[in-house]
Amino acid sequence: MKKKLVLSLLLLILLTGCRSFILKTMVSKSVEIEVLYNKEKDKKLVLLPMVHLNHPEFFEDVKHKLDSLRDDGYSVFYETVQLDSTLYASKEIDTITRKWRKIVGFHLTKYDDSENKSLPRALRNNKYVAQTKKNIGLKKQDRKIDVPIDTLIQVFEIKYDEVRLSPCDFLTDLKAEYNCGKTPLHQRKYILLKVRNQYIENKVLQSKDKKIALVYGKDHFKELKQSFQNQGYQLKNKK
Repeated sequence: MKKKLVLSLLLLILLTGCRSFILKTMVSKSVEIEVLYNKEKDKKLVLLPMVHLNHPEFFEDVKHKLDSLRDDGYSVFYETVQLDSTLYASKEIDTITRKWRKIVGFHLTKYDDSENKSLPRALRNNKYVAQTKKNIGLKKQDRKIDVPIDTLIQVFEIKYDEVRLSPCDFLTDLKAEYNCGKTPLHQRKYILLKVRNQYIENKVLQSKDKKIALVYGKDHFKELKQSFQNQGYQLKNKK
């Protein structure tokens, strides 16, 4: 099962109280893209801010725009914190998965997994559909540029402290409602956004591609856009 972080949506839903209202204000039927251009490097970045649970028309619009961008010579960079399970034994995978749940407060599955009670209730509704590689039209040549959860856990433990799993963590089924303690908000934000944004920014700036389309959760671009502008990129227009 492909595991992705429901990032921009979950950050708002998990960290605030008015969950259904926030979801309604974030969804739309089209993606509003922004274009950044660095004249000195002759390099263009197209930002496609994602809301991972949305109207079907939204993902169809993303797919159409990505097809057009590829035809225009753009490389596509996208997010996923999916763990490479071939690197670990099953017991290790279980520990990593439970540590990640303890950090972020939920278990990673598909966005529309109705059996996953650890996800916020706002995500478990049939009014919207979940983002998948298929419905946004990702291709084999598109590149995963992100930090996997095992590395994020290592960074977290170096900066803060070892993630210690309690009997509650082991006894609570991964898809059950999670009530085994919360990681402080600033620590969650650091690992969910700051660390990943730094990695994404470095990869984009180091890339020799002259045209890059970035497909990431909406919250990523609040920091990334400013960082790119600090590096000489100018906002051209919205589409």
